[in-house]
Amino acid sequence: MLSNTDLNRRNFLKLTAAFSAGALLRPQNSSLGASSVNQTSPNIIYVFADQMRASALGHTPDGDPVRTPHLSRFAGEGIELTQAASTFPVCSPHRAMLLTGCYPSRNNVELNINSDPRNQFELRDDQVCVTDVLAQSGYNVAYIGKWHLTKPFAPLLDEFRLSWDGNVWNEYTRPESRHGITFWHAYNTYDKHLRPMYWSGSQGRHEYEFVDQWSPEHEADVAINYLQKQKEQDKPFALFVSFNPPHPPFHEVPNKYKEIYGDATAAELLKRKNVSSSEESSLTEASRSVLDYFAMISGVDEQFGRILSEVSRLGLEKNTLVVFSSDHGEMMGSHGLMGKNIWYDEAFRVPFLVRFPDRLKAGQKNNLLLNTPDIPATLLGLLGLESRIPDQWQGADHSRCLTESSGRYPEYQLYWNNYDQSRGIRTLRHTCVLPKGSKEKEAWVLQEPALYDNLNDPWQIENLAAEKKQIVRDFAAIADELCRGLGDTWSS
Repeated sequence: MLSNTDLNRRNFLKLTAAFSAGALLRPQNSSLGASSVNQTSPNIIYVFADQMRASALGHTPDGDPVRTPHLSRFAGEGIELTQAASTFPVCSPHRAMLLTGCYPSRNNVELNINSDPRNQFELRDDQVCVTDVLAQSGYNVAYIGKWHLTKPFAPLLDEFRLSWDGNVWNEYTRPESRHGITFWHAYNTYDKHLRPMYWSGSQGRHEYEFVDQWSPEHEADVAINYLQKQKEQDKPFALFVSFNPPHPPFHEVPNKYKEIYGDATAAELLKRKNVSSSEESSLTEASRSVLDYFAMISGVDEQFGRILSEVSRLGLEKNTLVVFSSDHGEMMGSHGLMGKNIWYDEAFRVPFLVRFPDRLKAGQKNNLLLNTPDIPATLLGLLGLESRIPDQWQGADHSRCLTESSGRYPEYQLYWNNYDQSRGIRTLRHTCVLPKGSKEKEAWVLQEPALYDNLNDPWQIENLAAEKKQIVRDFAAIADELCRGLGDTWSS
């Protein structure tokens, strides 16, 4: 049986029907009819970085030695969700779940969208996204920065080298595929942080522009300019800002942010107890990259602080829901690994800070086990738009877990990985990752389960799966039930 800190399996399974339908706390028969909002309705600003892990906040106990004064102050002004996670910790899948409120089995983004035109995954026009709902609810919707949800289409763009390295491919997103977004200053994926490029407004496919400025600084400039113009409008706004850093290449960061860390050595910065010298290649890469990675995070912190300052200067603070998060984390040498796309907390857990002076009490820490598809429904709930949550969304509205004591807290998070065909369950105590059930497995498919006791082993060093087989079996039954309810073929 599961420990007392986990939900009893029988009760756990009773919740799966509600989970699979996204029905927890959701009014049914929602409609996207005529708008009922006006200029006094709350605004929303959702800022998210790319590849920033939960431990990379300067105030986090046992966190990284990174300096984030603006984010740390912001955390004290609202609620910090200390257990938020990226359900499928890869760029495109996270972004698709964030927008559609659905898991990869339903939203058509089952892998990262890349430069290979044979890749069939992209955000479909017929998906109902949170931006669609906001636009149809009377909001002016803006998107600034990295999109990464449109696949290359013929004829391919000659201006960009399309290759598997992923660093310099890009694609245009047609206005009719922007899901209610009317202010557009974005690109798909172009990892040149010191000279980024953008398509703006109604510019055509070959009318992009390059900018000689660090991308988060430029995007903060654009966001500030947008806010100044919205101050005079007669409708609420929804502003999404997607910073690419701290995504690689890590060295593309202004020197002023590196100088924050002085002459700190890699050993002084790589303080996590699961960074092992036995993995020489990964340790070398982490040692070479960690100062730049933390410098990028400090730069993102500064640019986010500039946006907050403008919100305050314009008198928008009280009536604006502001969120800071990330699409997934970064291993940076932990467990001998770099990158993301794995179940360890360094990749799976993300920062999630929420400030809304009219509705949320400041200075709280909340252990809500937030899944990525829950985010859009929860945002609409906080904005008072819970009746407009689409019935087809699979995520749950957890806004009452933040605004009042009567919210029903989920007992688990679902981990999803279509690359190694694994699924997992994370509770406040355990992380359990399970291979696909078939007996014959390809080499790239996860072969054996993993189980970690996150309370007694917060660094996730000891795999307990071999000695705690009953717990693994219980979690496997839960994962099977959940995946079946979500239409996921993993359980077949």
